[in-house]
Amino acid sequence: MNRMERRRRRAAARTPEGRAARERQKQVNRQLRLWTPRRVAGWMSAAVAIVVAAVHWVAHIGYRPIPLSMGAQDLLIGYPAAALFGVVAVVVLGQTTVKRR
Repeated sequence: MNRMERRRRRAAARTPEGRAARERQKQVNRQLRLWTPRRVAGWMSAAVAIVVAAVHWVAHIGYRPIPLSMGAQDLLIGYPAAALFGVVAVVVLGQTTVKRR
């Protein structure tokens, strides 16, 4: 970017339209900054839910990858845990805006 380009941008930023555009850009940047970690957390929770449900299903078939009794697996890491992770994923991914305190 050369010197003339910078001068033109600074002059455009001083106008009311330039200020409004700069404020819109700040708001978009803030939303994107907050959106990415939340989205990653949501998809990670969804992946954990799928893995927990698959391991539990495989355990019911007869293969025991986790050395716990079937009752403990049902209570601790069974379908209820998969459902919990799934609900968390849906809630986290379903949020569209962050409410400020």
